[in-house]
Amino acid sequence: MTARRVRTTGRSRTARGVRVARLAPGDSRRRRRAAALLGAAALGLTAAACGGSGGGASSDPKTLTVLSQYVKSTPGGKVFHEEAKAFTEETGIKVKVVEAGEDLDETYETSLTAGKEADIVFVNVYDKSLGWSKNGATVAATDYIEDWGLKDKVLPQALTEWTDSDGKLMGFPYAGFSWPVWYNTALLEKAGVEEIPATTDELIAAAKKLRAKGIAPMAVGGKDWSGQKVLSQVAQAYSTAAETRKLYAQGGFCASADAMKGIELFVKLREAGVFIDKAQGFTFETMQSKFWNRQAAIMSQGSWALAEVPEKTAEQTVMAGLPIPSGSTFDKPTAFRGYTSTGFWISPNGDKKADSVKRFIQHFYQQEVAERFLDDASIITSVELDEKRRATDDDLLDQSLNDLPAKADFAQLPDLQIPAAANTPLVQATSLAFGEDADAKKICAAMDQAYSGVK
Repeated sequence: MTARRVRTTGRSRTARGVRVARLAPGDSRRRRRAAALLGAAALGLTAAACGGSGGGASSDPKTLTVLSQYVKSTPGGKVFHEEAKAFTEETGIKVKVVEAGEDLDETYETSLTAGKEADIVFVNVYDKSLGWSKNGATVAATDYIEDWGLKDKVLPQALTEWTDSDGKLMGFPYAGFSWPVWYNTALLEKAGVEEIPATTDELIAAAKKLRAKGIAPMAVGGKDWSGQKVLSQVAQAYSTAAETRKLYAQGGFCASADAMKGIELFVKLREAGVFIDKAQGFTFETMQSKFWNRQAAIMSQGSWALAEVPEKTAEQTVMAGLPIPSGSTFDKPTAFRGYTSTGFWISPNGDKKADSVKRFIQHFYQQEVAERFLDDASIITSVELDEKRRATDDDLLDQSLNDLPAKADFAQLPDLQIPAAANTPLVQATSLAFGEDADAKKICAAMDQAYSGVK
């Protein structure tokens, strides 16, 4: 097999990794059900569990409350809490971290209505948060990132992704992700597949060989966000980046010749048996379980999952892209990459403590702190690290962070374009797409229908 194998030397993988309450770059539906549902009344209980007496911000300018999606029991959350503690030791400014779980946006908006919102919100860009700076729920970071000397420390792509349609920076980008396709080389070799497939024809041929050996080809969560992303990745195979962004912002898939070619390609792959049987009933968790347990040879998964890979599976895994068809607008197999996983948002209460907030956020943009997130939690940050600090002895992380750009072209992740009202209907269209009876016309119609409620 031409792709190199995973090395097994270096730090234990189980000592690394990220996990926060929301798994992926920016989709509320992709959050793991890792935390109990929180309402406004529960906020105080959560804060107490984290060492505070309530979720609201203190009036003391030397005390900061941070509403966070990171969970302390995970590697990423552990680093976040430790760095918050280190910041307090260095500055004397107290920090109360409130773990708000998967419903952080609702929790924040409820507390905001009462004027008791946290000073800083550490959450992703998606759905409700996309409108926060426009409607005054948070303070735009456009001027602050310049005044606080942080703009040159952040990767340009991250700044672009965090800039709204009015040209304002919504917050401070921090955690990002790399989202390749994972291939189990041992299973491929068992089926007689000698190379990682690079074209859709090669993928179809590989799927046939895998099925002949009783191995499921590509595991996918056909009823949730994971399947939606695979569908979008295939559907944009013949479209330009600009057209893809427009389609996911407004709909119009059936009227786009290039989008229809992509959807027809998806149907071709489904009918050829590329996707696991009954994929339309699978969730992210069942998809991942199939790959972790070496029951499926392929899956599309992000760098946030690196901490969870079983050792034996890790030894057999190679990262690459999703194969492309002849005539594609892409030159190489595709993957996703972005910086919308988490970032710092300043609330109206936090704006009143701008000096303390500035010092807290500046702390996290230090090279050594960003390196800690990468080294101890496999979290790719938006901080522009030098080559030495990007180095890692974790082979899968190295492939995902440093090797992937040479192997893959980066497709458009639609999360920043999809209007909130279209989110759930698009997931429902995804489940339809993975079903056996849906042709390209039915799929595009369901995708377009998702935009009927968008104003």
